[in-house]
Amino acid sequence: MSDKERRALWRQWCWEGGQLPPECLGMTCGARTRAGTPCKRRDLYRSGRCKLHGGLSTGPRTEAGKARSSRNAIRTVRSEPHEGANFPDDLGKSGGPVAHLK
Repeated sequence: MSDKERRALWRQWCWEGGQLPPECLGMTCGARTRAGTPCKRRDLYRSGRCKLHGGLSTGPRTEAGKARSSRNAIRTVRSEPHEGANFPDDLGKSGGPVAHLK
């Protein structure tokens, strides 16, 4: 069975449920890493890939979703800086891990 057929079987099982087909046992992500070797992760999403190689959302696809995403980006750019950013000399005075460096 080819890798493409195994992934199609995996996606079918994800939608229908039931007993995991024996062909899909031990299936890995298989995406090419930067080193050129196949990914060995076994925690797969419905797409048949791991969270590092296209497991979940690929972004908005509808016009309404794209508009909503663009509005959120504008709101993020226009937002005020975090309140802690206004007091740069206060860094490390919380008694946290940086406090011992003084």
